[in-house]
Amino acid sequence: MATREAFATIKGYYYQFDTTILKLLELQNDSDSVIVEGVEDIDIKTATDETTVQCKYLTKPRFINSAVREPIILMLDHFINPNTPNNFKYNLYAHFENETPGNEPIIDLPKVKEILTYSEKKVEKHYEVEKGISNATLDAFLLQFKFTFGLEFFAQQQIVIEKLRTKFNCSAFEADTLYYNNALRIVIDKAIQRNISQREISKTEFIHNIDCSKRLFNEWFIRLRSKKEYFRLIAQNLKSTRTLEPSRVKYILIGKNILEADNSELPLFSFLESLVGKYFKLNSSLRDSKPLTFILDCEKSTLLALKRALIENEIIFNDGCEEIIFSTHLFNKEPIINKSGNGTKIIKASYLLKIVSKETFIQNISQINSPSSFLIFSNENINNRFSNGQLFDIKYCNDLKDVHKLLNP
Repeated sequence: MATREAFATIKGYYYQFDTTILKLLELQNDSDSVIVEGVEDIDIKTATDETTVQCKYLTKPRFINSAVREPIILMLDHFINPNTPNNFKYNLYAHFENETPGNEPIIDLPKVKEILTYSEKKVEKHYEVEKGISNATLDAFLLQFKFTFGLEFFAQQQIVIEKLRTKFNCSAFEADTLYYNNALRIVIDKAIQRNISQREISKTEFIHNIDCSKRLFNEWFIRLRSKKEYFRLIAQNLKSTRTLEPSRVKYILIGKNILEADNSELPLFSFLESLVGKYFKLNSSLRDSKPLTFILDCEKSTLLALKRALIENEIIFNDGCEEIIFSTHLFNKEPIINKSGNGTKIIKASYLLKIVSKETFIQNISQINSPSSFLIFSNENINNRFSNGQLFDIKYCNDLKDVHKLLNP
């Protein structure tokens, strides 16, 4: 029961986020904006008025008064507040399992008074009477109130994805896994801000920030999708965006949670050796191939042992002389390579990979060249300061085997 209730709660949040994305996409003017978690769940601001929206995803099969009483009371309280501007519109957007948008009951004076009637300890009470709200005030509220049956969860989500597909002229896959995920992240990031001014976003800002070149997957994306499906979509996305092509500059950050996991089936050295063999293998890699850069969030002793193993196995690396004094100048240098006789393959290189600790990387990130792709495998939130390139923020990898499956499909 607890699992089912938790799922319903997450679904309710998702429904509100999807509704927010939909409202943003439907704004008429670029300067129009939405406040996430404002007066109500969603506040819509235009040049002429403000609409506050209560969004509910209810598991009840049919409309009943008790299900809408609380949200209507909250809106009514806002309406009668003497400090509230009188140009507010109120919209209750509530989904019931067996109700269809367009078949909403008429909420007139008798109906709203019926909704505001409830029992407490078997005593009938009338909210409007207790608060001294006159019929004239209720009528005035109803002129600015609208009740709408909400769409079914997945039906609404597909409408959002289709609108994104149309807006960005992209494939259905890109709309779902790239643009929708980015839109979701933007709305969530706004929702958790403490200051209400920071929770506001205009249509222009929203559309601009959906740009997929900046950030892709985030942890909320798999709350309603299985881990297997999540990984499948990541692998498909990495392939479709050609992120892992050998010619692209790739930074791979691996978090402490992965490096400290049980990696007995694929030790760190074997993990690196395998990926070097795939992406920058001498006498096999094409001349435009780039060595991988690994940023490791591990203890200094672990990193030193790894570098010692690389040296013993004649796998030359560039660490910017981290153990002496880190030099971004050295770290940023491209490898010096010798090509095959026909000039197509790399037969020698001054180094085969770059490797550095997370601590050194973060301290010097402003002076480190931007990659084409920055892949983060960590449960921590890493502050990306690169202005260019794609960012893949990939959560929920348990160990190096999970990471390897994605980087070496």
